[in-house]
Amino acid sequence: MSKTAKRTNPELWEACKKEALDKMGKFSARAMQYAVKLYKDRGGEYLGEKTSDNSLVEWTKEDKKKQKKDNE
Repeated sequence: MSKTAKRTNPELWEACKKEALDKMGKFSARAMQYAVKLYKDRGGEYLGEKTSDNSLVEWTKEDKKKQKKDNE
């Protein structure tokens, strides 16, 4: 079983990824997180389930914990 869900619209994903990379300036976890947001906001969907040990999921959890701590 794959650790990541499969995108249902590869063309939309490529457009979102390009936009994110253009905005961020380079490939990074943050750029891919933004690309996923764009993809979902524009109606992109996934097949299958993303596991909780997915590296982007873990990175997002860590980032949220850090933001919460910084705001306290």
